[in-house]
Amino acid sequence: MTRLETIKNTPYAKNASRYINIINELRRIGADFSVDLPRIVFCGNQSAGKSSLIEAISGVKLPRSDGTCTRCVMEIRLSESSKEWSCQVRLRKEYDENEKRLNKPIETKFGSLIVDPDNVELMARRAQKALLNPKQDSDKYFNWDFASNNYEEDAQSNAIKFTKNVVCIEIEGPDVPILSLIDLPGIIRYTEKLEDEKFITLIEELVKEYIHKEKSIIVATISCKDDIDNQAIVSLAKNADISGIRTLGVLTKPDTIEEGTHDKWLKIMRNEAHRLDLGYYAVKNPSQKHLNDGITFEDARQDEIDFFEQGWTKFLLRERIGVVKLRLKLSDLLIQSIKRGLPSVRKEIETKLSETRQELEKIPEQLSDNPRIEIYRMAKKCSTIIKSKTMCSNNQAELWQSINKEFEFFTKELYNSRPIFTVGINETEVDFLGEFISETQVKEKIKTSRGRLLPGVIPSSVAETLINETNSNWKTPAINCLNAIHLIVLKFVNESIDMTFSRFPNLIGQIRYIANTWLDECKNLTAKYIDFIYQMQTDPFTLDERSIISQKSAYLSAFHDILKKENQEPTSTLEIMALTMAYFKISLNRYVDIIAMTIIHAFVDGFTKYIEEKMIEICIPDGKHSLDELIKEDDSVKHQRDYLLNREKDLKEIFDSLVKFGI
Repeated sequence: MTRLETIKNTPYAKNASRYINIINELRRIGADFSVDLPRIVFCGNQSAGKSSLIEAISGVKLPRSDGTCTRCVMEIRLSESSKEWSCQVRLRKEYDENEKRLNKPIETKFGSLIVDPDNVELMARRAQKALLNPKQDSDKYFNWDFASNNYEEDAQSNAIKFTKNVVCIEIEGPDVPILSLIDLPGIIRYTEKLEDEKFITLIEELVKEYIHKEKSIIVATISCKDDIDNQAIVSLAKNADISGIRTLGVLTKPDTIEEGTHDKWLKIMRNEAHRLDLGYYAVKNPSQKHLNDGITFEDARQDEIDFFEQGWTKFLLRERIGVVKLRLKLSDLLIQSIKRGLPSVRKEIETKLSETRQELEKIPEQLSDNPRIEIYRMAKKCSTIIKSKTMCSNNQAELWQSINKEFEFFTKELYNSRPIFTVGINETEVDFLGEFISETQVKEKIKTSRGRLLPGVIPSSVAETLINETNSNWKTPAINCLNAIHLIVLKFVNESIDMTFSRFPNLIGQIRYIANTWLDECKNLTAKYIDFIYQMQTDPFTLDERSIISQKSAYLSAFHDILKKENQEPTSTLEIMALTMAYFKISLNRYVDIIAMTIIHAFVDGFTKYIEEKMIEICIPDGKHSLDELIKEDDSVKHQRDYLLNREKDLKEIFDSLVKFGI
């Protein structure tokens, strides 16, 4: 191979290799699975001369035949080096054996390092065969002997006929152009065999997938042998690149232009028809006869020069004629695209890395090997969540806002049971709520309670009777309040358990049972306390003499004012009424506070104090449950964490590579 004009003779020589190496490295580690990377994509109809064009650019022969020989994508990575010429073939698996896309591509070396360009075609063909037999060990095909079988004959023995996986060919050496390109299978419109018709759609969809990406430079290979409007790649490229800013047309086989159609093709070559921002290049590659005769790459390029000098230079721009000029243009386009695109690639990787880490924070941490330690840790975490909310730590007042609403309702319900007396001839109401008790009714109670007492003496049992009749229904509202708060705490506790233990389907039910049973025990104990408190209310008592006298005097004064307006004299009955109202006010406030405090301390705090110990009891062997079974993590949680951890690792590797290259 003689030295051809390469990118090192251009102004971009200093940084060209660096940028190509960056993009090759990013693709090698799977960055294109996460972000859109700049790349050059060669596509065109079958028999449009695309294979010959790729060979001319890369300087090596690739698998070819008259049939559909390219049954996978090929990626050619070219880099200039002071080292001896060498080639390493790699397999890049992006899909599994069922054609399901992998989370990350797997790229492995295929065979040993090649030092003779003439051996590349055979190794690439073997690599393609390895991809078409995905269930077999690829090592099996390192030295595969095709014998005398041609491509079509040998293809019959493959497990699958086509794959989206990639054969990568890495070439470096002193006379190698600095370029990286992707070679897609040729678009077909007809197959000789009926069973191969599916490849028509499959290949077209594959081409669309590659060329629709915004950072893809589309190299549309267009044969001058056929009408341009009849070539599928033209319409596909237009649909993918509507504005035509990233498509470059390459006109092949100019020696096959039909007589009388030269003007039409010249207009296209000069970008006067079917306009593209990147314009068109014209190349002339060897005919099949020359290929069969073993023409060298050097002779092929000389033939190309001779062909275009026969009158073509009068009509075409010299810088747009020939493979060498095209190769330089493609290197320039790719390098500029990489330079423009890498800052946005880094920003996108940073964003995705941040998003992935945020998602990881929502996923429970990975388990240790000791199930008891895991249960202790989670029980501690869950009890801490419960305690922080029952104690209102860090202003977490949501739980208590719900509980306080029930206390307010309880207080209002008791308040509505207060006695409301009517006094005087007009039975004037002292209050406007509750059940009315008239002065006449009170007199009747005094009369029936007097017994052997002298007239004018009021029995103390009358006041006790009135008070007991008033608070006889206080127990039910207190129990209702406890039940309502139990439901609130139950919901909160189960939510806390779900949040902590949700990834363990076998464990969560057991933990819920333990917590709910303990909560019921606390509720039942509190109900007994409430019953005890209620029983104490049946015997009126207070040491707050000052308050009861003050309240009684205030109510008695109000009664006297009403009678005074009616010109009535006060009776001893009013004493009983005022005393009853005064005691009710004192006992109601006392009862409400004691019931609320009992529910808080015996039920809420009592449950919270020992819930961690209760949860840990599950670690005590009972012969029914295995800790390993209980701690078995939900598969979906494990898969999601593994996926995010791998994604974080991949993105970090990509980011570190960008930083290493100074991006």
